[in-house]
Amino acid sequence: MRAALPLLAALVAIGLVGCDGDNEETTVPAPRAQRFVTATDAPGSKPDPVEKRETTTNFDTFLSALGDSSIDPDTDELKTVFDDAAFVSAGQDARFFGETHSPETSVHVFSSFIELGSDDAATSALDWLETDQLKPCPRSCAVQRSSFQVDDIPGARGVHRVATAEDIERVGTKDEVPQDDYWIGFAIGPIVYTVVLHGHGVPGTVSQDQAQEIASAYYDRLTS
Repeated sequence: MRAALPLLAALVAIGLVGCDGDNEETTVPAPRAQRFVTATDAPGSKPDPVEKRETTTNFDTFLSALGDSSIDPDTDELKTVFDDAAFVSAGQDARFFGETHSPETSVHVFSSFIELGSDDAATSALDWLETDQLKPCPRSCAVQRSSFQVDDIPGARGVHRVATAEDIERVGTKDEVPQDDYWIGFAIGPIVYTVVLHGHGVPGTVSQDQAQEIASAYYDRLTS
């Protein structure tokens, strides 16, 4: 199972909905339709025909989907960090690179947002997401994790997760497939944004530089 599962993969798409959060100072969140990576941010990418854009304002639905897609979540911790009263909305989108789409072999870029009630809540959520990305998979030792510095995005976090075919054969599980994922998360006011550049464990398929270029373009557009 790949580690870069979409954040809201278990949700049924219900359209772009939500309500206003309690924004601090002069932070003005981008309109919800603009909170995902676009072709401008990730040149050459196209909307994923299978994993469609999904959003929700339902806290229980969000919490269940986040728990399912996280690496090794603690239920009590999730409920503490992502408080019902502070939750506003969340969304996930997927794009792919190449002429034709293949869930198994295409390089993908996933983007997501979680809108909360305050800047502090967003920072706590970002801390939790980064910590989760650095955890080992519960049933496998094949995935190697490391942090990396993200340039040009204030307060951003970066995590690289990779499992090669050789590592899986040596210390993995039968249902694992190679992966090479660069996760970048950052907060803008009360909203946490994430980008995952997902490859397939083949050296050179994706790179940290490519992930950072996409994330920087995404951040610049959101803050312009």
